[in-house]
Amino acid sequence: MGMFDRPAECLTIGANANKSHSAFTKNRTVACALQTYSKVGGLQSFNRRLFQNLGRRAVEAGEAPVRAFVDDDAHVAIPPLPGVELVAPKSRLAFFAGAFWSAVFEANTLLVCHINLLPLAIAVRLFRPRLPIVLFVHGFEAWNSQKRPRKLTEHLFLKAVTRIVSVSRYTAAVMSREFGVPIEKFRILPNAVDHIELPLAPPPRRPFSILTVTRLSAGERAKNVHETIAAVAALRQLLPGVSYEIIGEGALRPELEALARELGVDDVVTFRGLVDVNTLQAAYASACVFAMPSDKEGFGIVYLEAWQYGLPVICSIHGAASEVVSDGVDGFVVDPADISALTTRLYDLLSKPAFAREMGERGRQKVEAKYLNANFRVDLSTILDELGASEGEGAVASRHSQLKF
Repeated sequence: MGMFDRPAECLTIGANANKSHSAFTKNRTVACALQTYSKVGGLQSFNRRLFQNLGRRAVEAGEAPVRAFVDDDAHVAIPPLPGVELVAPKSRLAFFAGAFWSAVFEANTLLVCHINLLPLAIAVRLFRPRLPIVLFVHGFEAWNSQKRPRKLTEHLFLKAVTRIVSVSRYTAAVMSREFGVPIEKFRILPNAVDHIELPLAPPPRRPFSILTVTRLSAGERAKNVHETIAAVAALRQLLPGVSYEIIGEGALRPELEALARELGVDDVVTFRGLVDVNTLQAAYASACVFAMPSDKEGFGIVYLEAWQYGLPVICSIHGAASEVVSDGVDGFVVDPADISALTTRLYDLLSKPAFAREMGERGRQKVEAKYLNANFRVDLSTILDELGASEGEGAVASRHSQLKF
């Protein structure tokens, strides 16, 4: 039987929506997400990790495979995942129809992986008033910012959600304030990375080298690569051998290249564009400092990646990055608008290699202790177990908040 070939009796749900649904549901988690395999970024990385761990959980529990719908991914190769049925419909209508049908008739939990998919949550809630529905949020999409202002319907639609899972306390606090959502409704599930084995004799680092890894699309101006280039220009007066490597592609690149020429550092600022995994790993391994003083990080998974290679990091005082980076311990937290301060911190790290290595090592240890997939799996299971065991279907807020502010 295909996904859309349902028995006729299933179509009678409307009149009996409030009755027991055990006759037509399975022990299945249903998830829906936007572009997950056709784009690269922190949100996409989170979704892929989420699906992997949900599949493992389903296999270990002997449950039906997770059914995960991904929108706008039909044109790319979808990897097989144990315990997961990945569905990539060819149209937006098929995506919503398939996710709605599976949620209404098969789900014991619905996971909504982007706030733009809230209309699906409210539609499912009309037919499954007691179904646990979880919304995942990451950063600026939940901050009610100029880049992504709150939609008028979202305050109402959020009432259909049982839990909101945020990658950071910062995003949870901002969303709670901006959308009027009780903080008790939130749970925290930080980003994570996979453990990597570094060579016993790593290659030498390029002296005075700075690395940034980011998208350069038009909407990423708040990543503050412009400010970092300006700091490199000032730093060159103190460290003539400084170099700056930028990995990433997008509409901002010509503008950034023009700025490097204008400031006279185009010979030491290298734009690498999009690179493969091996090239990216080599860039992390050869740099001395990772700098991305971005104002728009809902978490900042690139800081974890840099720490894995023993790099000290520089982040912004704005956004959630300072929740991840401990100022003066495993990196520096700066105001990117203060080019002098940014320049000073870069100089502190580049001119004192032993100091920088100590910072980078503390960052590496932090990742090993808090931000590996094993941590992610435990945190995810805690959230889902609480949802099922303590809340039943339909409770909107927990009795005890896991968040402290």
